[in-house]
Amino acid sequence: MPYSKIVARNIMDENPPYCDLETPVADIWYRFAKENLSGLLVVDEEKRLFGVITETDLIEQEGNLHVPTVVALFDMVIPMGESRFEEELSNMQAIKASNLIHGQVTTVNADSGLDEIASVMIDMHVHHLPVLDGDSIVGLICKHDVIKALVECRENSES
Repeated sequence: MPYSKIVARNIMDENPPYCDLETPVADIWYRFAKENLSGLLVVDEEKRLFGVITETDLIEQEGNLHVPTVVALFDMVIPMGESRFEEELSNMQAIKASNLIHGQVTTVNADSGLDEIASVMIDMHVHHLPVLDGDSIVGLICKHDVIKALVECRENSES
């Protein structure tokens, strides 16, 4: 298929992973690890899109945890800031999917061309693009999907 004929519906994941707004962050971490995810759609009960959680979001959230410092004095180890660590850990365990999403969600429609998809990813600095048909989520495209499509185009043009 020529490059100009490729549209979102040709390269998207038609069954994108998603969670609801109240999903605990621990469950999200687990899913990313066990399902080898790089992005997760956040939806409400009616499957309306509210955001996308990425690996970067999780790592940034984890980076906010300040591990306590310890001081070794003679044969003793004295923890410093342990109560702050415990408080932050408790706060992190209460975080839900709704706390990790931010701002407007960048999307494309099912008939968006590959050139538009690539441009949106570059211009908006996003790695995951939900694909909508009207207000309905019909898929998800990540940068890897775009790369695979480009490689297939090149292979087909060389044949």
